[in-house]
Amino acid sequence: MRVDLLVTGFGPFPGVEDNPTARLARALDGAVLAGRRVAGRVLPTTWAEAWPTLLAAVAEVEPRGLIMLGVATQRAQIQVERVARNRCAPRADHLGCGPATDAVVPSGPPTLPTRLPWADLIDADVGVSDDAGDYLCNLVFYRALHDLALPRVGFVHVPAAPDAAAVRRLVKAVAATLDGAAC
Repeated sequence: MRVDLLVTGFGPFPGVEDNPTARLARALDGAVLAGRRVAGRVLPTTWAEAWPTLLAAVAEVEPRGLIMLGVATQRAQIQVERVARNRCAPRADHLGCGPATDAVVPSGPPTLPTRLPWADLIDADVGVSDDAGDYLCNLVFYRALHDLALPRVGFVHVPAAPDAAAVRRLVKAVAATLDGAAC
C-alpha cells in the first residue's frame, strides 16, 4: 500500500500513560491532505522495538515523506525539531529497559538536519526547537535521517494537550511540498 506521507506517534512511556501522539497518528491514518494520502502508525516506546517498527511501517506503506510526532510535556507549543543528535541517554523505556549499546550510529555525524521545510511551517501555533532530547524521539529521528532515503523526514514535538487542528495543518503543509522534494 503506497502512500505519500507516513505520520507516526508513540505509545505510552513512563510519566505519559496516555500519549496524545498515538491519537494524532491514528486520526491522520487514511486522511487525504493537499491531495496526498496519509498513513498513521504508532511506535512502541521501547528502545528495542521503536526503530524496527518504524522500518516495518516504512516498508509497508512506502511513503515519500515521514513526520514523526513525540510528546514533550514541558513544552507549551508544537515545535518542529531542526536537528537530530547522534546520542541517547540510558533512560528506561516503557518496559523498564535501557538503550542497546548500538543505539547511536558509530560512523554517523554528531548532528543531522531535518528534511522538513521548517521555516515554512512556523506560524502562531508552530515554533522550532534545536533539541529533540536524548530519548526515543531523538533516536528514531536521527536513524530516519541517517538511514532512510526519503526527501521529507522530520520530527515534531507536541505539548501534552496538543492542538489537533494545528498538527493537521502542519502535516497538510508538509504533504503539499512532496512534489518539489528531492533526496
